[in-house]
Amino acid sequence: MTRYEALAPVFEHNGFEAAINEVKKQQEDLYGEKTEFLYYFDLGVLYHYNGNYKESADNFAKAEKIYDDLYTRSVTNEAAAIVTNDNIRPYRARPFEVLVLHEMQIMNYLAQKDLDGAMVEVNRALKAMTELYQKDNDKTNDNGFLRYLTAIVYEMAGERDEAAIAYYKTVKAYDENILNLPKEAREFIIENLRRSDREDDLKTLKLDNALETPKAKAAYDLGQEIIVVGYAGHGPILTELRMSGTYVNGGLLNLTYKDSKTGKVTSTTVGAPPVAGASNGETFHIAFALPEAHSFRSQVQRFNVSVDGKSGIRPEKVMALDKELEMNLKDDFASTMTRTAIRVVLRTIASQAAKKAMKSDNALLNIFTSIGTDIAQDQMEKADLRIALFLPNSFQMTRIPVEPGSHEVSVAAEGDAGTVKVFNFGSVPVKKGEKKFIFVPAVK
Repeated sequence: MTRYEALAPVFEHNGFEAAINEVKKQQEDLYGEKTEFLYYFDLGVLYHYNGNYKESADNFAKAEKIYDDLYTRSVTNEAAAIVTNDNIRPYRARPFEVLVLHEMQIMNYLAQKDLDGAMVEVNRALKAMTELYQKDNDKTNDNGFLRYLTAIVYEMAGERDEAAIAYYKTVKAYDENILNLPKEAREFIIENLRRSDREDDLKTLKLDNALETPKAKAAYDLGQEIIVVGYAGHGPILTELRMSGTYVNGGLLNLTYKDSKTGKVTSTTVGAPPVAGASNGETFHIAFALPEAHSFRSQVQRFNVSVDGKSGIRPEKVMALDKELEMNLKDDFASTMTRTAIRVVLRTIASQAAKKAMKSDNALLNIFTSIGTDIAQDQMEKADLRIALFLPNSFQMTRIPVEPGSHEVSVAAEGDAGTVKVFNFGSVPVKKGEKKFIFVPAVK
């Protein structure tokens, strides 16, 4: 929250360059060693928005190395977290942040016309998705947009079979995830699988083989595309969800909290493993905080693309970051809650022992000692609210078939009140056989 309150005004009012400078200026105070991943990740996102694709790629590479290293490092920090709180642990990144890192990194290489670099990053992205499945097999779903993006890169590299497989997996990934398969993506997938003689795949995926695919057909026949990727709205952050209830050692954990969306008081019960120092069946009243998603009302919700004076081209939502965070918190809710509850109980037992050890013949001193011990224990428990600060609320994309040559391109970022900002890209040259990417950062 401190990072958000310090950096958000600079980001919103002074632009990407100012936000980059402020992040660097306050690295030690706002990030520090434990949150080093987010320092480089936030810089990578900001540099990408600002069109500094090499600097963005360099910072994402540093963030990725930190992420990889943390899975081979000593678990000593985990033990420290048991007696303090989750903030003492190095920040390891949420699954959707890892996937976004690879998505933006692929697009950084494409923006630099480095197809070999993009292909290397595709392989790293696929490895990362496999690892996420291995670590949280029942929680982490595949990512449709990343699969779709890899299919496009394979097409650019002339890897037709790999592209067809990636398109096939795109459908599967969207079926597993929180967004439906975008209509335009469906059209390109159907057309690609038809041209790859994969009629059986269409049947397996239950895609309508009779569906007309005029846009995709034109793109494949012409051989050139302008691909617009828009970043719409401001992504969610985390706030604290206060909970209280009863812990029964070796039995149940019953907690009550106020749902921030409905305003209703809600109760939940999960199994409670035993903790050392407490007898079986012993009860404890506990209170603590968990991270909770907080979404902003986005000024920008959609885009209107104009090419050579023809407007009304609407990118579709290919990834929803607010939904990704909600799904991640839901997946982690029980384990985070149980881990936090055990930590609070252990500290409760320790504090009671400390009170006994410090007890004296002075009643007033005993009262102050007891109160001070309780306050110290309560202050130790803080929810881990660390999260990437500058992500959009959604990724949106459209593919536009064009003839070789220069094309006038502009993109209007729109919201409920109408047009928020117009991005004029001027005359955009497209070579024969090229897929030209244009990025529109409207993170408001």
